[in-house]
Amino acid sequence: MQKIEYINRKVVFKMKKNTVNFVKSLLMTIIGAFIVSIAVNGLYIPNNLLSGGVSGIAIYLNITFGFNISLVIMIINIPIFILGYYYINREFIFFSLIGMISLSLFIQVNQWVQLGTHEVLTTVLLGGVVSGLGMGLILRANSSTGGSDIISKILNKYFSYSISTLNLGLNVLIVALSINAFGLDKAIETLAAMYVSSYTVKFMLEGVNYKRTLFIITKKPEEVSSAINRSLARGCTIIEGTGAYTGEERTLLYAIISINQVAKLRMLIKDIDKHAFVNVIETKVVFGSGKGFLKITDS
Repeated sequence: MQKIEYINRKVVFKMKKNTVNFVKSLLMTIIGAFIVSIAVNGLYIPNNLLSGGVSGIAIYLNITFGFNISLVIMIINIPIFILGYYYINREFIFFSLIGMISLSLFIQVNQWVQLGTHEVLTTVLLGGVVSGLGMGLILRANSSTGGSDIISKILNKYFSYSISTLNLGLNVLIVALSINAFGLDKAIETLAAMYVSSYTVKFMLEGVNYKRTLFIITKKPEEVSSAINRSLARGCTIIEGTGAYTGEERTLLYAIISINQVAKLRMLIKDIDKHAFVNVIETKVVFGSGKGFLKITDS
């Protein structure tokens, strides 16, 4: 009886957790779409700048031919979502559909938004940051606004094409359209805004969890690992190996530390084994248990 009650509690807890995650992803997708619409209506359109993906094509058609942006986004996405429904994760498709519809609606109802920027640098930086914040929220919810994100996932899944390469190809096309319609100066501004936006998205997804991965070859592994544990409050993994050239047995220490601990590490090792070999590698994200690491369950 107690076992059944325990199982029931676990099921209820899991259902509650799934509901919370669902609502969280839904809200992040909708809020993100709203923020992106502010960048589109308040900064991109008034200054003849194009965003990335399908929305960039829609903005181009709006500025050049007067087509309704929301309608164009929906029409272009219809065949894309049909393909996505059959070939990739249904949950991703569902939230992407919410993202696409939300973005289309917000662009339509937020047409009154005017941020009043006149300086090129302000427009590029602010447009990129605002757009990147919105897209970052959407991507953190394991969602998208459809278009190139769905196409990229399909091609990556079945043909192993790089998602970043595919997105770059589409953005090159959008920049080419910008050159044709508005000239080289506006195209460069569009490219700069895309870069700022992508960097902001990267920051939203990865945060400031930058670390340094260490590979240390030393004849005094116990002393070095003890010093790292004691002075840096970091753990080490000891790996036994053999030097390919000398054939001698080697001990390799593996550890991850913060950026600001690198200088202190160097002084520690210098005092213990000045002949040690240390390889410091830039690490952007670390998941797992440990001080300053992201939890695997974090979104």
